[in-house]
Amino acid sequence: MEQNFDEWNKLKKKIDADATIITPDRFPKEGEVWMSATGKNIGFEQNGSGDNFSRPVLIIKKFNNHMFWAVSLSTKQKGFDFYFNFTDPNGKQVSAILAQLKLISIKRLNRKLYDFPAGQLKEIKDKLKGFL
Repeated sequence: MEQNFDEWNKLKKKIDADATIITPDRFPKEGEVWMSATGKNIGFEQNGSGDNFSRPVLIIKKFNNHMFWAVSLSTKQKGFDFYFNFTDPNGKQVSAILAQLKLISIKRLNRKLYDFPAGQLKEIKDKLKGFL
C-alpha cells in the first residue's frame, strides 16, 4: 500500500508558508468542529483523507489564537472508553477519538462545520481528565 507522504509533505510546506492574515472571525472556539488538514500520519495515528488530507476535529482547548488541543472525529463508532460516540447535527453517527488528542495550529484549520453541544463537551473534557 502506497503511503502518500511525499504529497502530504508538499501540501504541508504550502500550508506552513501561507502568510494569509486570518481575520478574527476565523479564530475557532472551544467546542467547535472544524475541517483540519491533519495529514498523512504513521502507525495508528488518524489520517486526513482526500487531496487535502483533511478530516473533522473538535476543538477541546484554546491556548491562544494560534494553538489548540483537538481530537479527530470519525464516522466509525466503537465501544472503547477512548471513543465518545454521538450524533452530529446532520444526523450522522460520529465519534470523537479521545486517544487522538493533538496540539494543532490555526494554519491547519479550513472551515467551521458546526458547534458541539456544551454538555457533551464537558463530558469529553471529564473523560480526558480521567485519562491523565
